[in-house]
Amino acid sequence: MLLRRMFAVALLVLAPSGSVAQRLADPDRVAGWRSDIDTLLADIARQHYVCRSRPLPPALTHDADELRAAVLRLSDERMLVELEHLMAYLGDGHSYMLPFGARRGAARVLPLRFYQFSDGLFVIDAAPGSDRWIGSRVEGVGRTPIDTVLARLTAYVSRDNPMGTKWIGPFLLQFPGTLEAIGDGIAPGRIQLTLRDRQGGAREVALEPVVLPSPRGVPKLVPSRLPGAPAVPRYLARVSDTYWFEVLPEADAVYVQFNQVMDSPDETLAEFARKLGGLLAERHPDALVVDVRHNNGGHAELLPPLVDVLRAYDATRPRGGLYVLTSRNTFSAAQIFIAQVDRWTHATFAGEPSSSRPNFVGEENAVVLPWSGARGSISNRYHESIPGDTREWIEPSINVELSSADYFANRDPVMDAVLRDIGSRRRAR
Repeated sequence: MLLRRMFAVALLVLAPSGSVAQRLADPDRVAGWRSDIDTLLADIARQHYVCRSRPLPPALTHDADELRAAVLRLSDERMLVELEHLMAYLGDGHSYMLPFGARRGAARVLPLRFYQFSDGLFVIDAAPGSDRWIGSRVEGVGRTPIDTVLARLTAYVSRDNPMGTKWIGPFLLQFPGTLEAIGDGIAPGRIQLTLRDRQGGAREVALEPVVLPSPRGVPKLVPSRLPGAPAVPRYLARVSDTYWFEVLPEADAVYVQFNQVMDSPDETLAEFARKLGGLLAERHPDALVVDVRHNNGGHAELLPPLVDVLRAYDATRPRGGLYVLTSRNTFSAAQIFIAQVDRWTHATFAGEPSSSRPNFVGEENAVVLPWSGARGSISNRYHESIPGDTREWIEPSINVELSSADYFANRDPVMDAVLRDIGSRRRAR
């Protein structure tokens, strides 16, 4: 009996979704998933910053009851996604359940990577064999138009503000469990998409999910993968580097890219800040541009030396000169960074809003459910960088959305707009 049960469980883990018959072959499955739902709700009530002193949201408990009743007819992949749906009711981006990394549910994804530009959802990268779809616009999933898919997706994304859906949502759309939840006519082993290619032709494409390679969270933006694309722009050239800077002599400016709030293997953030401060004291540039568009956080206690350098530079520029570039990927400790800069300097913000508020509930606090091994986090701390601030985000005064045309042509419209502003400010003196 034990070997038979282990074999049945192995079949369920390896299958892309699993039929009802397969799920019936594992008699402990329903009880297991239900016990995990109970454990998750108990953990939320005990640990979550808000829910440990207030009742759980009624919608959360209602949907948890419905999920308990639906276990038999839902795949393991779908169950993981539905757990994330429950977490989304908590209203913060640090409380989530992952659609991968569990003992239950195969970690399979579509062989395509998506990004939501100002003009739609596009394929920006692909596994070998599917790269011909790079540059295509997604117009439907199964029988569901893409606008409907994106509207339904909101309920399955843990987020601090709506930018979180734009950031996390396209990543979740790679997972068959997500598509089962929000798309109509989804066959788990072969996902039907409607794509419009760069020549304007629309066609239906059936894609088989592939094994998720090295899952580490939402990947950062990559340069255009289109054949013959122009040279990689500055903001996408060194995304994997923790931080770096360069002088822009044509603009009398220094450009800093700050990609993660952590020490790099070769240099601590404090050492980097001292080096940057020395350069600024030596050159006295007319502008300092700090780009945190790829920075999704890290360790906020490392921030003071860099913030102090920016405050010192800002104090020498009463008419402005400090620019901060933000995007949907700016999150967590990076949000604390930009909130401190907003509070203590006269910085001009450019790009699109970040995925968090100046003050937010957010701390990685790992949770692993005992039966399925589903992994996630329950936020247990409040960060108040600007006392009393209730904004949904720091609104950029130079608001620039990235279009698919600019992205695939390797253009940086945000930096272009900032350089124009630097020039206009210089001419106005």
